[in-house]
Amino acid sequence: MRSQLEIAGVLLAFVLHFVLTHGVGVHGLDILPIGICCLVYALYRGRDPAARAAWGLQRAGLRAASADAAIFVGIGATLCAAFAVSRGALVFDLHLLVPLLLYPLWGLAQQFLVLGLVANNLDILGLRRPWVLGLTTLGFVAAHIPNWPLCAASAVLGLVSTLLFFRHRNLWPLGAAHGVLAALFYRWVLGRDVWLELLQHRV
Repeated sequence: MRSQLEIAGVLLAFVLHFVLTHGVGVHGLDILPIGICCLVYALYRGRDPAARAAWGLQRAGLRAASADAAIFVGIGATLCAAFAVSRGALVFDLHLLVPLLLYPLWGLAQQFLVLGLVANNLDILGLRRPWVLGLTTLGFVAAHIPNWPLCAASAVLGLVSTLLFFRHRNLWPLGAAHGVLAALFYRWVLGRDVWLELLQHRV
């Protein structure tokens, strides 16, 4: 029953995201409530070491997971930079630095939701691993509809993240990778100043 309830909780978070983003029309407003709920639940149930291990919030596998995540970030950052150079849009400023520092926290929350609470529970419920990979990848993509370039990038991020999650069971480097790549993709590929948009309540 707990597995089903955790999955249902994530689905509610997706509903909140779509209502605020596409219904109300205010992007980024969902970050605070969803982030707080993730933190409270992780602290509450995370008192159980077995739960933290299942979610990937542990030290075990950190070194190997970090090495694989670093390779992924290196490839992704290089592709984003190459695209930016081709358009004369390669910038390094405070408006890029702040998201690079802050977005990994939101990236960790998203990884916790989709991998720790959905992929892990689907695995516990006995769903075959290819289906788990497909559904979690779809989850990352669905959160960014209808921004199709971002959906395509999220599909790659979701698939790689899920594969690394099941290989190492460690979310820490995956959250960092998610945040760094997202910050670079928004600024260098999409040409969006996310920090400025947040300040103007228009993310």
